[in-house]
Amino acid sequence: MLVLTPQEMREIDRITIENLGIPGIVLMENAGREVYHALEERFDLETLSVTVICGKGNNGGDGFVVARYLLGRVYDLKVFLLGSKKEVKGDARFHMELFEKAGGEVEEISEENLHVLIPYVRSADLIVDAIFGTGFRGEVTGLYQDVIEEINASSAYRVSVDIPSGVNGETGEIRGVAVFADLTVTMAYPKTGHYLYPGRLLRGELQVADIGIPDAIARPWSQRELLTMDRARSLLPLRLGDENKGNFGRILVVAGSRGYTGAATMTAEAALRAGAGLVYLATPHSLNPIYEQKLTEVITLPVQEEDGRIAPGAVEDLEKTGIRFDVLAIGPGLGRTDTMKETVRRMIEWFQGPIVIDADAFVLLFQEKSLPEWQIPPVVTPHPGELGLVIRANPKTVHRNRLNVAPDFARKTGTITVLKGSPTVIALPEGPVWINATGNAGMATAGTGDVLTGMIAGFLGQGLDPADAAQLAVYLHGLAGDIVTAQDSMYTLRATDLLRALPLAFKILMHADEFVEEGDEEE
Repeated sequence: MLVLTPQEMREIDRITIENLGIPGIVLMENAGREVYHALEERFDLETLSVTVICGKGNNGGDGFVVARYLLGRVYDLKVFLLGSKKEVKGDARFHMELFEKAGGEVEEISEENLHVLIPYVRSADLIVDAIFGTGFRGEVTGLYQDVIEEINASSAYRVSVDIPSGVNGETGEIRGVAVFADLTVTMAYPKTGHYLYPGRLLRGELQVADIGIPDAIARPWSQRELLTMDRARSLLPLRLGDENKGNFGRILVVAGSRGYTGAATMTAEAALRAGAGLVYLATPHSLNPIYEQKLTEVITLPVQEEDGRIAPGAVEDLEKTGIRFDVLAIGPGLGRTDTMKETVRRMIEWFQGPIVIDADAFVLLFQEKSLPEWQIPPVVTPHPGELGLVIRANPKTVHRNRLNVAPDFARKTGTITVLKGSPTVIALPEGPVWINATGNAGMATAGTGDVLTGMIAGFLGQGLDPADAAQLAVYLHGLAGDIVTAQDSMYTLRATDLLRALPLAFKILMHADEFVEEGDEEE
């Protein structure tokens, strides 16, 4: 499913109206009707007291359509306009007047008579928020601030039309206040502000409504795609039944150092949990006894070391084993010394296959001016702090602009860039950009990135190309996190909990028809 910016959505609306001849009043009718159907599916409307609050623009026009469908179908209906009727123009005015012709009443609200609206907001069972649309970019003040604060204080179920009013539809940012919705019904396609925080937090359940815009018109406008359950399920490696462990990849993990054995352990175990056939861990000689105790199914390969870290000469040690490794996962817990920089460089130049580059290896390699010539685009998995170090940007800036920073880095470096965080973004050098639909704040804890690195490597070992391996791993990684928080809590989640939850995550994905995920529901 495409994910659009508000500007892209406006252009798609314009093209639909001009080229297909579908009037704007029809698109607005379709939008309001779909919001009504979403309410009808969830509630016994005849028993409810409903308050609809409209702004002066097109979002308010959608609200007037919703109100018209609610006429005579709810126990009590009250419709307010924040402003005067003479300020309502175009398609929104048409639908406001149509609502009135159908017998509805619109009460104008200003600062002077705000007291008229307040009792209806406080006593409503259901509030429809149609104040601002996805194009809102300013700061909420004055009358709008007062009304939104009243909406949020109400015990009513809150439904936002297109996006919670006050949320920037492109960035998800809030300046002032915004409606805290229980349900958001958005038109045609989800918007970037629905998936970027804090907008994602405020939107509640997200439902995407079909309002009659053909996908062929929208597709040329965006390379952003939502990574959904259906997409992830389509990427699961096929197993016929007559395979052996050699068919599912020999994964070489180069990770860990003195004090950071946990990073290497989780990476190696995650590769196995993702379905890899054989996993080998290169370990400093002095740390091998620790890994022999910690790991049962993983094969350890003691190599040369320097101060408890893997030394550049480890490459020769690995060559002497005679093992044909299919995938290299490198980075977690290695450390960032000058010697380690040489180790990372030599490992990557030596290896002839798919590579996952994470953590210390990512920083050490990409801070250099010259990069290796990739035979296969590597998957890199930085968090905003690591990517910020490399591109010399503040991590907060990287996080806020992740939908632009990740594809830019992928394009410049020829890598498949997995920018971890909320949400995790997967960018290919020539597009598209995938926005993950799973995961939660409980995953902001040490080691979860190490698990993701191992999972990507595990899927590469099973024959997926790097882009598909990254998508499937990111989705399942987030789904495992959602399972853990549902069973326990996001406060207590540890990275090793993800390993234990992965079997259930696979089971859910394999039987995806029986589940509906948040953010993947369509009308």
